[in-house]
Amino acid sequence: MIPFFHKLRGRWHRFPGWVRHAATFFIVLASVGLVAFGVVWRHYAGIAATYDMEALSRGQNETLIVDTKGELVGSASDIEREPVSLKDVPQHLVQAVLATEDARFYSHPGYDVVGLVRAAFANFGSSTIRQGGSTITMQLARNAFGLRGRNYERKLTEVFLAMRIERERTKDQILTNYLNRIYLGHGCSGVGAAARCYFGKDVRDISLVEAATLAAIIKAPVTFSPVSQPELARQKRNLTLRRMVETGDISEVESMTGQEQPLVVKYDKTRVRTGYMLAAAREEFQNLGLKPGSPPAASMTMRLDWQHRLDDMMRRHLEALAPDDKDLQGAVIVLDNRSGAILAMQGGRNFTTSPFNRALDGVRPPGIAFLPLVYAAALTLKPDLTDAPFIDGPLDNRQAMIGGLTGALGEWGADGEQIAYDGGTITPLQALLEARTAATVRLGYEVGLDPLRTALMRCGFTDPLRVEAAFTLGQSHLRLIEVARAFTALPNDGRPCPVPHVLLASSSPRGEEVFSPAAAAHVRNTLIAGMTRPEYRQPLVKHKLAQKSIAGFGGITYDRTDAWFIGFDRVRTCLVWIGHDKDIPISPKANAANAALPFWAAVFEMVTEGKPLGWDAKGGLPALLAVPPRALPVGNEIRVPAIKPASTVVIGVDPYRAAAAESP
Repeated sequence: MIPFFHKLRGRWHRFPGWVRHAATFFIVLASVGLVAFGVVWRHYAGIAATYDMEALSRGQNETLIVDTKGELVGSASDIEREPVSLKDVPQHLVQAVLATEDARFYSHPGYDVVGLVRAAFANFGSSTIRQGGSTITMQLARNAFGLRGRNYERKLTEVFLAMRIERERTKDQILTNYLNRIYLGHGCSGVGAAARCYFGKDVRDISLVEAATLAAIIKAPVTFSPVSQPELARQKRNLTLRRMVETGDISEVESMTGQEQPLVVKYDKTRVRTGYMLAAAREEFQNLGLKPGSPPAASMTMRLDWQHRLDDMMRRHLEALAPDDKDLQGAVIVLDNRSGAILAMQGGRNFTTSPFNRALDGVRPPGIAFLPLVYAAALTLKPDLTDAPFIDGPLDNRQAMIGGLTGALGEWGADGEQIAYDGGTITPLQALLEARTAATVRLGYEVGLDPLRTALMRCGFTDPLRVEAAFTLGQSHLRLIEVARAFTALPNDGRPCPVPHVLLASSSPRGEEVFSPAAAAHVRNTLIAGMTRPEYRQPLVKHKLAQKSIAGFGGITYDRTDAWFIGFDRVRTCLVWIGHDKDIPISPKANAANAALPFWAAVFEMVTEGKPLGWDAKGGLPALLAVPPRALPVGNEIRVPAIKPASTVVIGVDPYRAAAAESP
């Protein structure tokens, strides 16, 4: 070995001195370069190792909202997402994206040497990076990890992150993450949301020309927006089609045919098919003081598949109810009686045309549907009135103030039909069963309007109840969600559920007792009996609910502007409202049985999967309801005689008759 080095040394000294000095310089320079390269490599590889690769599947500073089954609903921010799998993305869209952004995607290790060299020449002499030479993997790294700035520090971090991504993810996984997170303008993240936004289609159904349009705007979605800059978008689209010819993905004929087509956009500003559901989650997310990105995911109390069904069910029901009335609206709320979780919700007819959420923010008069709460509060304050006899006759309307100041208070009942008085008396629970307005007002005066109003306000209503006795007949404007929550006190033995919520993180303590357990049980059993009303039977039979021991009560306002049905089992309470945003009658014959109950029955069957958990009605009904409820008169139907109360002391004066007697 030693002779070899001596021989090598001899040969070295044969070179001229200047050659030896130059070679030494370059050797030292190369050694320093290699050391520096190793230091840089170690530094940036260390930086890349600190990033969480799970961020590739979620948005930057974004919290993903999922339903109770883990299905993605959307984002807590205003960025819309509709994730898709790679198998659902048309091949021509994948080809268009690769041709435009990274033609060598499937062959490079995360960075493209050709692209980087080309960018280096373009950036030579500039203090900042003008061209990046970014591959799809590098773009994904930049977007997923929020790399900002146009400098070499960021670029090197991006390259090393891309290499790490390529080691830990397959090419198809990388492409899937990229297609689901690239920003494509107008609040859309990913090709799924963009396809629905710009073309009103599922991404699986977009054409070659539409795919080329999406691929063309990736680099500058605002500048080349198909909505605001259609001509520029068309030019970029045609450039993409020509590029696809160069990559061999399409023929020259296909490219020319596509370029000749006009740019057709069906812009949908809402995009999201789960509008009311997602909007409610976003609002609650903000109210909780949470920031997008922390936590990375939030679970809802609702199911996405139920929301999709509700969208369709609401549309079909309103169209069948009033084919020519496009302003007719509806709302649905399904609450968990114990937790206050909103299990299902629909805020209107169509989120796209009317994003106002009537379920959570709507304020309407409940009308006769309010009576169960009134009776529960009255029997809590005066339990001895449970089976007391009340005058069953007309009442001076000045005692109620419904629609005017003169005449007798009309008995419009649950179905808006006049009920003929048969004289005698009626008990409170029988009056509730038949939705008797005059008896309800008399009950209010007997208990005391002020104590009764105070007791009802304990249910959690934020809007005041009317001063006049009309509040006992539901003539106060109340929030739908608060009415639904108040009704949960009936299955909960007098305690309403916690404040309703749509995110699992926002549960609150259970409400305090507002009704006595006995009063809640009396009213609940009455409503169970009420489900046997003949006019209720058809929808219940259709949805296999007729033989279930569940409770329900329907009602309308006296002028037929609002129709309600509220029903519950042990586990959940469902409220349905049908009406207009203004005081416009639904129709001359609208009532709870035909306007609200059919939809309620369909919803309740859905959320209970046809197996509601009811009560044993036979053992719980009070004796005074042993006789079937008197149905509202239909034709020559024979009415069941009035129940004879246990007491003989008749409660309630008759101001109407008194006023008539005093008149000359």
